[in-house]
Amino acid sequence: MALTRPVIILLLCTFSSSIFSKEFVYAFRDVGMPKNTGKDGMPRKEKMVLVGETIMFDKVKPIEYEGKYKSFELGYDTRPDIVTVKVHYDPGIRPGQILYLIEKDFDHETFKDGSIVGQIEVKSIFQTAFAGKQLRGVGYLGMAKEKVLTVAYPVSSELSGPALVERKTGDYHFTRDEIPEAIQSYRKAIRLDPMSPVPHYRLGMLYLNEAGVDSKEPVCSGILPMSAGAEFSSAWKKRSRFDSDQDLIRFSREYVSFLNCKADQAPSFPKNSFVPEELERAQEVAREGFRLSKTDYELLIRSAETYYKLYVSYSSGKRPKGSISPEEEPKLRNRQEKSWEISQKLLKEAGLDNITDYRLHRLTSLLYGKRYMELSGGAKSTTLSEEANFLRMKAVESIQAYKLHRPKNVPGDKDLLILEKDIGL
Repeated sequence: MALTRPVIILLLCTFSSSIFSKEFVYAFRDVGMPKNTGKDGMPRKEKMVLVGETIMFDKVKPIEYEGKYKSFELGYDTRPDIVTVKVHYDPGIRPGQILYLIEKDFDHETFKDGSIVGQIEVKSIFQTAFAGKQLRGVGYLGMAKEKVLTVAYPVSSELSGPALVERKTGDYHFTRDEIPEAIQSYRKAIRLDPMSPVPHYRLGMLYLNEAGVDSKEPVCSGILPMSAGAEFSSAWKKRSRFDSDQDLIRFSREYVSFLNCKADQAPSFPKNSFVPEELERAQEVAREGFRLSKTDYELLIRSAETYYKLYVSYSSGKRPKGSISPEEEPKLRNRQEKSWEISQKLLKEAGLDNITDYRLHRLTSLLYGKRYMELSGGAKSTTLSEEANFLRMKAVESIQAYKLHRPKNVPGDKDLLILEKDIGL
């Protein structure tokens, strides 16, 4: 019978004794499912490293999932399962990774080690005083939770070692500006270890470098290469396989910058939406980065740019007339307010680390200046509210700080020149 729920790997206690070192198994997906058999017609096997076994099952509390599962009108509990796992071997598990459950099939000789019967996403890893290291994960397990299973993590390729060598070779060629050789090595690394995000990330950076795009600059320069976007997208899908949290944070910074730039140069709009989908993705990427580090300076600056762009996108002046019904207007206004608040908060947090960064002052000027223009109508206004006066003052202060700290080799910002005129400077 084909599995209709997500998959995770766990094994029956009788299938494996205590796991205290690196042990491998071969797990098989349901042969009735698409792409689960090879060219020879045999079940497709996946090599896994055993990490532990389940010790407790429960249901996620409704409040933890924003009330989505409070209604049980369907006649059964629709909430996902939360699993507590005793960790015997840790190959570098991090929140967000997918672990799999395996069940031994004693009646089928083909299933040498076991069948994949479910999957969980790791939510937390913690150390206990008496039971040692444990983790909690969430997934839809169905009947699998009625059994004691062992948890495993996929080893994507038996050639991960040679793939790492090729990736390092690509890095060597990249630093020497030997671009064709670097591309060749990165591509070979991807073929050897298709699930690794790192060579995709490196290729994306290479394409940006070749196009003259500097991700640190607040204004897009050069023509954004779509090939870089394709590589970043592949790395994002495989992000659970980054070698370290720091690598994922670095990638998050670059991907947010790329998406901000694409939202300017070549935005894509979902049906019936006027907000670039690149900005929606940038929010998701930023959240992943902040999950690992809430104080990363570059991520703060680049994410503040994302929410500033969202604030502008939600503005009524950016929307076609009649495109929004009166009922939708309050919701959009609320999203605009929220975007402005988040951008302001991120900039304040970044300002605690580096008050001399001209990018910080540029974005602060635009954020307060645009808000002032929305409330007052600009330099032509004869009477200003207390809030409008405050916003203008903050914009003026930030423009002056921008001019003070902007490096001489960085050209003046066109948006700020327009803003100065609009607010009467």
